[in-house]
Amino acid sequence: MKRITTILSCFAIVCGGALHLAGQENRPPLMFVGDFEAGNSLNRLGDTGIENTLRKVARVTDPVRYGNRSLRVTLDRLAEDDPKAYRTDFWIRGISNAYQMDEEYWFGFSTFLPEDFEMDPLGELFVQWINPDIRASPSLAIYIYQDTYQIRKRWGERNVNTKTFWQGQVWEDLGQWTDWVVRVLWSDGPDGIVEVWKNGQLIASEVGPNTDRAGDRAPYFKFGIYKWPWRRSMEEAPSPVTQRVMYFDEIRIGNAEAGFDGVAPPMRQD
Repeated sequence: MKRITTILSCFAIVCGGALHLAGQENRPPLMFVGDFEAGNSLNRLGDTGIENTLRKVARVTDPVRYGNRSLRVTLDRLAEDDPKAYRTDFWIRGISNAYQMDEEYWFGFSTFLPEDFEMDPLGELFVQWINPDIRASPSLAIYIYQDTYQIRKRWGERNVNTKTFWQGQVWEDLGQWTDWVVRVLWSDGPDGIVEVWKNGQLIASEVGPNTDRAGDRAPYFKFGIYKWPWRRSMEEAPSPVTQRVMYFDEIRIGNAEAGFDGVAPPMRQD
């Protein structure tokens, strides 16, 4: 038994903390698990300026959704040494080109907004799905405008069409973990599907086109803070906020076989 436990512990380290030894044994194989437990758990995160972006994140022990670590993401509009002070976000290495049109995928993740999170009329987003074959706004994203979440999809040539199909209150989630599960069947036609669960409750079910069909590849997942108005100067885009802090944990991505249970964050720890 001791030898088996040692082997399992080593396996968890090699996989970047993807293995939970309690309550996770029956999960189906997934495309990605990001729980930030192991020291090398940031190796799968990608960005065009990865070294600079990694300077703005840290594995922390509090707050934590499950296990012992989560990922703190920061953004400082006034940081003179940051060439991209408007975003701290990542894609997942190795699977960004794996998503296919007319296929179903599941995404699970947990977010934490601090109690002192300041409301700002300038928009931002914290998860998005970007079509790799077009230069356009994301096909799907969860935004924050002032005190309101907005889930929005785009489709048509270069994603010119836009629809916000759910809105919710941000203030009720401050200072606590929020669990999200998203099911997407990528399509430019009427068979497209987007379903979103928040804390285990289905909050949105949207059918119809949800991206531009520029090729066979479908949008890929990114997470982290992206506050595009901060690309402009303070004079051009005044804001009461100059810093953002947000936490992520328990990121899981799977195909159709994964289902809700495969990607949903595990039962909460007392």
